[in-house]
Amino acid sequence: MILRLAIARLMTLGLALTAPLAPLAARAADYPQQPIRIIVPYAPGGQADITARLIADPLGARLGQPVTVENRPGANGSIGTAAVARAQPDGHTLALVVSSHVFGKALMPGLPYDPVKDFAPVTLTARTPLVLLAAPGLPAKDVAEFLAYAKAHPGELSFASAGSGSNTHVFGQWLNDLAGLDMAHIPYKGSTPAHVDLVADRVDVTIDSLPATQAYIASGKLRLLAAAGEQRLPQYPEVPTLAEAGVSGFSAASWGALLAPAGTPPAIVAQLNREVVDILRSEKVRERLEGAGMIVVGSTPDALAATLAEEETKFGTLIREMGIRLD
Repeated sequence: MILRLAIARLMTLGLALTAPLAPLAARAADYPQQPIRIIVPYAPGGQADITARLIADPLGARLGQPVTVENRPGANGSIGTAAVARAQPDGHTLALVVSSHVFGKALMPGLPYDPVKDFAPVTLTARTPLVLLAAPGLPAKDVAEFLAYAKAHPGELSFASAGSGSNTHVFGQWLNDLAGLDMAHIPYKGSTPAHVDLVADRVDVTIDSLPATQAYIASGKLRLLAAAGEQRLPQYPEVPTLAEAGVSGFSAASWGALLAPAGTPPAIVAQLNREVVDILRSEKVRERLEGAGMIVVGSTPDALAATLAEEETKFGTLIREMGIRLD
């Protein structure tokens, strides 16, 4: 009798403990129940926007629900990203962010979300090489000539960025400091207007992504001085990296990442990861991304989590040392 009572109590306790998990399990099993939004917290045309639009239709076909892309730019990406952090953690609202996502806390101490803790990583979509570009009127055909000219004309040159706090701002200022230059920062509302002024010789240099600038390089409207990452570009193997050209210790690249709100059931995250990674590695999408200058990744959620944590620490320290803040 005592044994039966003990077993009954254990069964009751087990049911009580598993009851809160039942709605999550049901939600994951029935996913998706409505259209899915991928919020891109930047202006159209950038690497995140390109990637989101390439995966949206095939993801919708696989999941049986429409997948739409919504650009919600502003405040260095924090407006759109905050909307995803506040969304229901049910897999129906996602974010596609770039590497500047992890700059948030260092740039804005009052950021209304934690770039790492408030999101469930889905996958690193692609890595994007960055390049140092010069305006056509700048009298420098390579990095050595650019550095010599900039040092001979302190305070006279400027570097363009896609906005204060963007990765193009942080990396441009890093180059400024590391090379001992005195260039003014000129922020724009996105890369496109920055490129227009660069072509028109209203600013002198920029560090930006290869996909966003490849057409200008190919047409000769902008001069490619160096690859900004650790390796030379397959498209331009004769062009050195900045480190090779004399800026020791400099290495910058961008990436795209698909995120869900923290608390999204692991089964949903795993399903999204499987489908999106398969789409990224499909011949059609891979060729489109590689043709735009990106390197397809398609990582596990754990690998993306490690990247987010590692780069938040690395670049958070760098940003604080350079004294960059967005108040």
